[in-house]
Amino acid sequence: MKETSRAEEMLRQMTMVHYGAPKKMDRKKHPVAWCSSIAPVEFLQVMDVLPLFPENHGAMIGARKMGVELAEAAEAVGYSTDICSYARADIGQILTGKSPVNGLARPDFLVCCNNICNTVVKWYENLARHFNVPLFLIDTPFNHGAAISESSIRYVQGQFEEFIPWLEQVTGQNFDMERFKQVSEISTKTSQLWREILQLNKNKPAPFTAFEAFNFMAPIVTMRGTPEALEYYRVLKAELQEKVKEGKGAVPDERHRFLWNGIPVWYALRPMAQLFAKYNANLVCSTYTNAWILEFDTTNLMRSMAEVYTAVLINQNLDAKFNDADQLAEDYNLDGVIHHSNRSCKPYCFGLYDLSRMTQNGNHPIPDFIFDGDQTDARNFSWAQFESRFQSFMETLEMAVY
Repeated sequence: MKETSRAEEMLRQMTMVHYGAPKKMDRKKHPVAWCSSIAPVEFLQVMDVLPLFPENHGAMIGARKMGVELAEAAEAVGYSTDICSYARADIGQILTGKSPVNGLARPDFLVCCNNICNTVVKWYENLARHFNVPLFLIDTPFNHGAAISESSIRYVQGQFEEFIPWLEQVTGQNFDMERFKQVSEISTKTSQLWREILQLNKNKPAPFTAFEAFNFMAPIVTMRGTPEALEYYRVLKAELQEKVKEGKGAVPDERHRFLWNGIPVWYALRPMAQLFAKYNANLVCSTYTNAWILEFDTTNLMRSMAEVYTAVLINQNLDAKFNDADQLAEDYNLDGVIHHSNRSCKPYCFGLYDLSRMTQNGNHPIPDFIFDGDQTDARNFSWAQFESRFQSFMETLEMAVY
């Protein structure tokens, strides 16, 4: 039986506290906010608000194979099957009370940032009506150009400046700008560590797989700006560096190195990891895990934060997505790309077939394949189809080698 590492035990304890503490805390001192996944949580940390993330909870629901049951509960009251399965699963959890972590503590208010998609806007409006709590919406314009426009930065910064008095009103506390800077520095240091951890997979053999990184990333999503997350990544980095030093690879006899483009198929992580290992293939990087590298310039914090939260990859045009994949292909010495055509996430899959053609003909052309799936709803995924297409892809790669 594999021995539990210090980082694994830390992550287990942190997860228990993250979901358990909000149910026990004094809400006057520690209000609970439900947040979209890449919302500016640093503002909340300053106010001792306990943030919870329905999307992260949806991923846990998917991983525990509860997604179909809870999605069907939401569909039974009128929610369409075309809606994101994270939303349907979480709404189903609210309706049924079923959850892998005994549910999320009831929110005192909601914070929604549409830099990931516009589904979250209507999702959070429905949550606000259901719980009868206030909602703050941060609108980040989609970036159509080569760089974030000055007008977009000013527009989002203005909303952040309005967010502060709104938070003071709903929490009854004063916003401490000095503490805001301290929290943002911790958040930035945590993101820098996360970047350094992901870059350890430039080594061959790679010390971990992207399937593992999908679990490693939980604190950078849900606990940014906390000393606990910072310490976790320090410990994790040291453990992974030791593996690199000892030449230990996550996949024995690693031969093929791939990029995963898209959200994970949470309910199929284990069989996918086993299938990849069977072919001596490793997912060494992912566009998804890189999305939470959020580093701020604390000398001009409000502007920097506005730019960083607007510039997340899913809020960028197709050229930016190609440039990101092309750079990863070079940095990680990739042999191929696996694209998840995710029924639940249209923004992530925007232009996917164009992106496929671009990566095959880019500065670092590499083969790829696209499969149909869903992050949480197993009704939209066929294991037999995925396995067959992956095997064919591997056969093509082997033929190219020989």
